[in-house]
Amino acid sequence: MDLNLLVQRGSEKLDKANVIKKIITAFQLGYDVVALNVEIGAKELGAKNKIPEPPQYSLNQPEFKATAQRNRRLKILTRLTATMTDSIESHRLFQSPVAKKYDIIAVSVTQEKMFQHLCNQGEFDIVCLTLDDRLPFVVKRTQYGAATGRGLFFEIQYAPCIRDETSLRNTIANCQTLIHAGKGKGVIISSGAWMPQELRGPYDAANLGFLYGLTECTTHEAVFRNCRNVVMHAETRRKADRAVIFSKAVDELSAKDRWLVDACKVPGTEGAQAKAAASGDSKSDGPPPKKKKKKGLS
Repeated sequence: MDLNLLVQRGSEKLDKANVIKKIITAFQLGYDVVALNVEIGAKELGAKNKIPEPPQYSLNQPEFKATAQRNRRLKILTRLTATMTDSIESHRLFQSPVAKKYDIIAVSVTQEKMFQHLCNQGEFDIVCLTLDDRLPFVVKRTQYGAATGRGLFFEIQYAPCIRDETSLRNTIANCQTLIHAGKGKGVIISSGAWMPQELRGPYDAANLGFLYGLTECTTHEAVFRNCRNVVMHAETRRKADRAVIFSKAVDELSAKDRWLVDACKVPGTEGAQAKAAASGDSKSDGPPPKKKKKKGLS
C-alpha cells in the first residue's frame, strides 16, 4: 500500500493525465491499494471552510485498462492532510462534512502544544511531521505512546529524500528521534510522490527503512502491516457510531429475560461464592478478636 500519492497541494493541483499515470505506475510497481492525497492549510481551514471535495477516479475509465488483471485488483482511496496551528482549525476540520467524505484523514503539526493536543484528542488516522525540515520540538515518549495507544500512526515519506540532499539528511536525523521515542512501532512508510518518477516499489521502500533506523521486523510492518491497520482504523472511525447503554437491576428483569443472567455466569464460581458468603457471615457474628500485646524482654 502507498497511502500518499499527492494530487493537490493547496491551490496547486496536478493534472488528470499525471494522476492517472502515477496510479498506473504504482500498480505496476506492486501496489494494490493507493491513496490520493489532498493537502490543505490554514487558508482552506479558515472561516469560510473551503475544503476541496475528494478526487474522483473510477477504475471503469478506459485509462485504467492496464490494471485489469485476474489475480490482482487495484483499490483507490482518498486522503486529506491538514496542516493545523490551533484548536479552532482542528474543530473545523473534524466537524466538516466535506472532510468526512475522505477515506483517510491525516494531520500535520509544527507546534508542540498542538501536537500534544492531537496526541490525545481528534478523530483522524495519521500523524505527519515535517521530517524533511528541522523539527521545532522533540517528540516525547509519553506523547508518542498516547498517539499510538489511540490507534494513530506516524508517517515517514521518502519522496522528499529523493528531491533534495538536505531533506535526506534532515529526514534521517528526525527519524532517529522519532524511532527512539516509539522504538520503531506505529510507523508507516509512504511516498508522498508528486510525480510518477518519484515512486519506488514496496520492497525498495522497505530497504529505505534501514536507512531511517528501523529494524528488519519494524521495516516490514511499516510498509505492509501498519498500512493495512491505517485503512482498518479509518473504516472503523467512519462507520462506527455512538451508542447508549441502559442498565437494569436483576429483580426488574422480566421472566423471559432472566435466562441471560444464568447464561452469563462463569461455570464453577457458584460454589466459591457460596463459601465466601458463608465465611463472611460467620466472621460477622461476633466482635473482631483482640490483638495480643507482646511482652517486653526483661
